[in-house]
Amino acid sequence: MVLMLFGLSMVQAAELKIASLHPLLSEMARNIGGDAVEVVDLFPENGDLHSFAPGSKQLAAAADADMLLACGKGIEPYLAELAQSMRPETVIVGLGRDIPNVYLPNSRRPDPHWWNTPENMKRASRTLLAYLQQAAPAKSAQFAAAQKKYAASMDTLTRKARLQFSRIPQNRRYLVTGHAALCHFCKEFNFTPITIHGISKESEGDTATLAHLLTDLRSKDVRCIFTEVGASPKILEVIAEQLGVPTAPLVLDGIFPGQQSYEKLFLHNVNTISKQLK
Repeated sequence: MVLMLFGLSMVQAAELKIASLHPLLSEMARNIGGDAVEVVDLFPENGDLHSFAPGSKQLAAAADADMLLACGKGIEPYLAELAQSMRPETVIVGLGRDIPNVYLPNSRRPDPHWWNTPENMKRASRTLLAYLQQAAPAKSAQFAAAQKKYAASMDTLTRKARLQFSRIPQNRRYLVTGHAALCHFCKEFNFTPITIHGISKESEGDTATLAHLLTDLRSKDVRCIFTEVGASPKILEVIAEQLGVPTAPLVLDGIFPGQQSYEKLFLHNVNTISKQLK
């Protein structure tokens, strides 16, 4: 009986250990990898994407991983240092690498928040599929079938968003947010992004810039100021009060209390935007 149980545990053991630096990447890996992968979340629940850096606990958890998933595009400035602490055999995968850049308004600085469109998540899933198939060829067909299902779910989300957004007049299609995280989203769904701060939640605009921005917002048909889950809304609430419009929270960094699914996070944003602007 002991031998039978031992044999069963060996059969059920995952073939690949994957460490992940973002909960949405972890979800993708579990969906596509299935029982062939063990996914270890390195990002702490309710952490801050722009200030997080792996500590000793995360380093220990990732030490024997076969693969490390990162967002890429500069989101993880610590990535090179982290890679040096891992086994040479560990494959570092930046899932944003094959996703075309979308730049901030009036800038050549790319918005690294590529996961805010299902189309980009689908692109990233194809990149992940290729790495998984290379790492575990025997599971290639299983991975391909799972990725096809995942891609179809992303297409469904895109269709739902387009249907809801079709009811929003063009003159109301301004997304005013705290930090610049919706450029990919705006390009995909035909909105104009307006940001109060820069790339991260912590960066602040100077007084003159904010005064100019307030004047600009008054000249447009801005119907809502979108705050961010997990960030202080104080300055955004002041601007909203000045304009006489409401505020409403969006999930911009893909981080939400309880680590909800991508579908829930995306539809939360779609429903919130649609409700405030249509």
